Amino acid sequence: MNTRLKTIDLARGASVFIMILVHTLWMYSSTELQSESLFGAVIHILGKGTASFLVAMGLSMALSRRQTPMLLIKRGIQLLLLAYLMNAAKFWLPIEVFNTMPEAFINAYGWQSPLSAGQLQFMVLTGDILQLAGVSLLLFGALNIARWKTAWIACLAIAIALISQFVRGQQFTLSPYISDLFFANNYQVYFPVFPWISAILTGYVLGRLYINSKYNAAYLFSVCAKLGAALLIIGTAWLITDFKGQFGNFFHLNGGGIIYLIGLNLFGLAVIEYVFANKFNGPITRALLYASKHVTALYIIQWVLICWLMGVFGYHTQSLVPTLCLMALMSLLTFAVHKMYLQIKLTLLGFKQKPKRAA
Repeated sequence: MNTRLKTIDLARGASVFIMILVHTLWMYSSTELQSESLFGAVIHILGKGTASFLVAMGLSMALSRRQTPMLLIKRGIQLLLLAYLMNAAKFWLPIEVFNTMPEAFINAYGWQSPLSAGQLQFMVLTGDILQLAGVSLLLFGALNIARWKTAWIACLAIAIALISQFVRGQQFTLSPYISDLFFANNYQVYFPVFPWISAILTGYVLGRLYINSKYNAAYLFSVCAKLGAALLIIGTAWLITDFKGQFGNFFHLNGGGIIYLIGLNLFGLAVIEYVFANKFNGPITRALLYASKHVTALYIIQWVLICWLMGVFGYHTQSLVPTLCLMALMSLLTFAVHKMYLQIKLTLLGFKQKPKRAA
């Protein structure tokens, strides 16, 4: 039985294109364009779709047959290795090997070249969404969450969302960095486990509901619409009373912020299902499905390309039209490099599997 959900694949694929736009804006656009223009505001709003990607991750995990603790832990370790290799490629190579990283980027950290070993280590250990995914998989494996009742997982998602503001910035381990991976209130870790794992757990619960409904997609997206609307109301009311405390820092949200974002993205998934999912099958749809299938590789490629090409296009220097051109360029380059990677991989596999001639 094919249990894939086209809507989830479309949402995840769209998140790939959106992240390229957002990261291009962050790295290349002037601060005025980012913070004082309608264009910058729209791109930043699109960037709030991170929760949709995490919900999709959780839902896909629930549908996967590979949920044994060892497989989850193995995949978590693989993602963490990829995450730190990506950081080395993003930061260490252009700084230490190519010597192309703009000084303005170094100055944004409050540093000056040449960087110390500790400063380089800080960059390479930057915690991004791949670190969040890797740590989450390790936790799922350690807790053997596949054996948990659905209600327990839902309660855990709610509990993490609600207690996040009380553990924000706390140091509960011997390693400050490991604590930051869970509770960070600084920009070495952008996506701490608390509260972002709540979005993954929500997706996991939805996946369980989908399975229990005998793979009834209409039921699943009805739940998404209703639950999304309820969480939007709760989150909005919370933000009205304490916007700065709950949503003042997008990367280090608290309960009200993550509840609002999960609600917004669940409702968005329902809209995609009812309006778009089964009505279009053109090149845009195929591109989104391709991006969804290769999301991890595309994520790594686009970040590395954007950081490497800062040596050409500068850091925080571009106005609107050059930014639009760079967004198109980075999108094309990301997919072109990925196609090349797949072709090389296919060629190497062909050499390995080529039968030897008989003597």
